[in-house]
Amino acid sequence: MKTSEANMANKKNIYIGLMTGTSIDAIDAVAVRFLNNSIDLIGTKTYTFQTEIVKRIRSLCQLESVSLTQYSELDNDLGKLFAEAVRELMDLHDLQPSQICAIGCHGQTVKHHPNHDKMGFSIQLGNPNILAVETECRVVSDFRRADIALGGQGAPLAPAFHKFCFGSEEENRVIVNIGGIANITFLPKSGHIQGFDTGPGNTLLDLWCRKHIHKPFDNEGSWAATGDIDINLLQSFKSEKYFKTKPPKSTGTEEFNLSFIEKHCSDSNFQTVDIQATLTELTAQTIADSISTLPEPVDKVYICGGGCHNTFLVSRLAKSLKQNNIDAPLSTEYLKIDPKWVEASAFAWLAKQRLELKAASLPEVTGAKRSAILGAVYSP
Repeated sequence: MKTSEANMANKKNIYIGLMTGTSIDAIDAVAVRFLNNSIDLIGTKTYTFQTEIVKRIRSLCQLESVSLTQYSELDNDLGKLFAEAVRELMDLHDLQPSQICAIGCHGQTVKHHPNHDKMGFSIQLGNPNILAVETECRVVSDFRRADIALGGQGAPLAPAFHKFCFGSEEENRVIVNIGGIANITFLPKSGHIQGFDTGPGNTLLDLWCRKHIHKPFDNEGSWAATGDIDINLLQSFKSEKYFKTKPPKSTGTEEFNLSFIEKHCSDSNFQTVDIQATLTELTAQTIADSISTLPEPVDKVYICGGGCHNTFLVSRLAKSLKQNNIDAPLSTEYLKIDPKWVEASAFAWLAKQRLELKAASLPEVTGAKRSAILGAVYSP
C-alpha cells in the first residue's frame, strides 16, 4: 500500500469530541479513534473564545429571564464557533468529512437545574444543525436531557467513559476531573461505579481572579500560594448544604458563583489573597472529603481537567489525601491520556455509543430510573 493510501486507511472511523465547560474560556476539540479499550488520539485543537462571546455567555448564565431572540442568537453563534473549531481541527490534521463518523458536541451549559421544583432541566447552547451543515458531518448533541427525563441528574456523564478507558481489575481507582466544577469517578476492581460532582473546581478561583487581579485564572495557583488559608472562612464555605448532600448529585455555577463567596465574606475584613487561598483549599478538601466517603479503599487517584495545572491546588489536594492515607494524585498521562483532552474525548465516545445504539448513562451515578441511549443525531 502506498504511503498516502496507508495514511488514509489509518484515518477512518474517526470521532470528533467538543467540550466547553463552566470555565467558559475555550472549545477543546479532539479527533480520536477507539480501539478495544484504548484511544488513538489523532489530533487536538483549542479554540479560544473572544471576549465578546464570553460576556454574552456569562450574561445569559446569570440572568433568570432572557428574550427568545437573545437565547437563539447565542445558540446560533455558538453553533458557528463550534463549526469553526472543527474545521480548524480538520485542516490542521488533514481530515475530510468523509472520514468522520460523527461529532459529539456537549454544547455550552448556561443552566443546570436537575433538582428544579417541577422537573429538572439542563440547557446547553450551540445549534447542532448549524454545526452539521457547516462541517458536513453528523452531529450528536443534547446528551443530558434523556437522563433527566428518567429522574436523573443528567450529570456527570463521563464516568461511563472513564470505565471504558481507565477501568482496572487490579486496583481501585478514582478519576478526579477539575474543571469549573470538580467531579470524581470511583472505579472499583469489581462492583458498581460511583460518580458525582464534589463542588467547585476552578470556577470560584477564576471568578475571584477576574474580580481582584483582572486575570482570567490564577496561573499555577501562584497568587493563592502567597495567601493564608483562613480556617474559619473555610468551615463557613463547607457548611453549605451541597457538601452534606449524599450522591447522586450534581451542581453548577447556579450554586457556586460570586454571590456564594460574598455571602460568606460579607461580615469580615478578609484579604483578597487569603480568600483565594481559602477557595483553593475548599476545592482540595471537598474533593478529598468526597473520596473519603467511598465504600472501598482507594489504591490510586488520577487527575484530569484544567485544574491539574494549578500546582498549588494539586499540592493542597495531595496533603488532604495524605491525611486519609492516599497517595498524591497522578496525571491521567500515566494512563495514556493527556489530562487536557479527557473530557472532549468522552463526548467523542458518547457520540459513538449513540450511533451504535448503546446505553451510555449509569443510573448508579445519576440516579435515573434506568440507563439510556444519550443524545440526538443531526445530519448535514
